Formats: sequence, structure tokens, C-alpha cells
Amino acid sequence: MHVIVVDYLGQNKSLWQGVKAISDTVAEVKANNDIIAQKANQQETTTDGVAAVKMQARRDLEDKILEIADQLFSVADKRKDLTLRAQVQLSLSALDGLDDETLEARGKNILDLATANLAALADHNITPADVTALDGLVKQWGTMKSAPRVAIAMRSGQTKTLPQAISDNTSLLRNQLDKQMTRFKRTNPEFYGGYHAARVIVNRRSHHAAKQPAPTVARPAAPAP
Repeated sequence: MHVIVVDYLGQNKSLWQGVKAISDTVAEVKANNDIIAQKANQQETTTDGVAAVKMQARRDLEDKILEIADQLFSVADKRKDLTLRAQVQLSLSALDGLDDETLEARGKNILDLATANLAALADHNITPADVTALDGLVKQWGTMKSAPRVAIAMRSGQTKTLPQAISDNTSLLRNQLDKQMTRFKRTNPEFYGGYHAARVIVNRRSHHAAKQPAPTVARPAAPAP
């Protein structure tokens, strides 16, 4: 909302650029505008995209776990290895029901079992590349599983700090730039008037953004008849 002032001053730069104090203040306001814009963009960024990426990462991991686990089950059944058979007896619905941490742990478990039984898995066309792929998906899931919560936390942080950033920049305009512009009141009243017209727009927008609903005052109960 302070961009209007910076734009107006930029269009009339030849009038004030020789005054160091004004140049420094304008540069500071412009830098603050960039920070405010960044915070606003991050605040408005939806977490839906992050959630969708997480969901796809989960599906990819589940599919790879099941692909390798089913082949391990076949190996275990042929060997009559009841322990291994029990460890790898999975279904897609069972994987879907696991929480994020347990799914990661299950992926690591199947990874270890596949590595230990890689020679036997060769007959099922499970190669070292498949094991490497599972390892990559497990690591990816370790990063992605908390991504939506991180995105929400980042957005919340921007929401809390954005009003203060706007307030600080408004104070900079009022206490520095407004005072510095007084020198043009007589020497260039047209420029001075245009500056204050831009400031009126900023003040209105700032007031509108900061406006809060009036508190509700509880009325005393009416006396009993």
C-alpha cells in the first residue's frame, strides 16, 4: 500500500534526488515495501499444493513398498520362512491406514529385508535399482511428511508479523518523509500537493486494513419486575 508514494516520487525523482536524507528514506521505504510484499505473498500462499505433493509422495512410497514386499512374501513362502512371511504380509489398505511415522518405519523395514534378500529377489526381477528407488522414496517421505505443517507454520508467522511491518513503514513515512517533503511546500507546491494526495490514499488504505470491529459491551441485566 506504500507503493503509491514510492511510484509518485520515482516519477519526480529529479526534484529530490539531490537531497541525501530524502534519497535514503525513499530507499528504506522501497526496501520495506519489498519485505511487506514478500510477507503478503507467503501469507496468501495456499497449502493445498504442498498437501497434494505429500499425497503423491505417499502413494509412490506405498506402491514401491508393496511391490517389493509381495516378492519377499513369495520368497518367504517358498522357503517356509514364517518370520519373514509375517514381516512382509502387507496390503495397500493396510499401508493406507498407517500414520506418517509408521509408514516411514515400515518402508525402512522392507528396505532392510530387501537388501538382506537381494539375491533371492533376483528371480522376481527385483534389482538393486529397485532397492535404491525404495531408499530414495523413504528419504523423500521423511522430508515430505511434515511439509504441510511447516507451510502452515510459515504462513502463520507471516500473518503475525505483516501488520507490524506495515505499521513500521507507515511510521517511517509520517516521521521522516512527510517532514522532509515540507521543503517543497513553497518551492514546488504542485509536487508537494501531489505527494500529499498519494499519502492520503495510503492513509485511507492503512486505516481500512487496521480497522477492527468495535468491542461488544455487555449490558446490565434488566431488574426483575
